[in-house]
Amino acid sequence: MLHITLAAKTPADDPTDPLQRTFYGWGEGDPVEQNWANNRGCWVLGARANRENYVIFSYYKVHKVVMAAEIDQIIDAPGRPGRKIIEGRLLSAGHPVHDRYVGESTPPSARARNPVTYFDSTVGGRLCGCGCGTEIFVGDFVRGHEQTALHQRVAKIGTIPDFLRWFDAVHAGLTPTAASSEGASLTFEGSVNLTVADDGSATITVKPTPRT
Repeated sequence: MLHITLAAKTPADDPTDPLQRTFYGWGEGDPVEQNWANNRGCWVLGARANRENYVIFSYYKVHKVVMAAEIDQIIDAPGRPGRKIIEGRLLSAGHPVHDRYVGESTPPSARARNPVTYFDSTVGGRLCGCGCGTEIFVGDFVRGHEQTALHQRVAKIGTIPDFLRWFDAVHAGLTPTAASSEGASLTFEGSVNLTVADDGSATITVKPTPRT
């Protein structure tokens, strides 16, 4: 889970600020919605942040978690090279991540001089993207299950050439014709590999065995 430590409220008046904030840091007397809007950026976040589903914020004066949010995506901060902005939604009472952390002491493993840290959590999981039903807490797949998901979807189209033609048609904005209206089995000699990078991008590599 992504964890960010907030300093005290500091006035801001920077016309180039992509968030157009009047302050940053934790405003003790300000609505939590305003604190979330003003503290979503602009942070230096590593590749791991792209694999996290939630972020919690602590206030350094009291060493307590003051708010939590679900991460939709992390984007580049316009005009701020190397800085990121978190897009998502503020969590409220009733959500397991909010109820577990907000109002509680900062997790010991997240306490560090750097305001941005990460820690392992077993709260607020989601189901593996392959459809196996396994609950995960970081990323989109159980390790290796992205390969399973890819092979299953290739099989629904037909052979590897069928899949490639279908993919190229979709990518070109055309309406592809399915190889068959019925389920298809995938039989070939070669390999299909799906590589998912830390930033969420995916690369599909198809390597059929050459015919002799």
